[in-house]
Amino acid sequence: MFRCSKCKKWLKSITTETDVVYNGITYHATNVPAKMCPECGKIIIYEIIQERIVQYATQRNVKSIDYEECENEEASSSQLVL
Repeated sequence: MFRCSKCKKWLKSITTETDVVYNGITYHATNVPAKMCPECGKIIIYEIIQERIVQYATQRNVKSIDYEECENEEASSSQLVL
């Protein structure tokens, strides 16, 4: 668990939506895991999550994704391999 760099309050886990710009293309994602400061409202989305948004969108050749759905599909696919 992490603290807000500004307020020093503990960050809370949330889901949100965001846009990620990569190579001049804007990708939109919903149901994205993030952290939020309960004091100032600052939302932090980790870089690895942003990278996966671009990865999922480009794999599907779309500009808008449901992040949670993509994660669930990937988890299901990996279970089939095992």
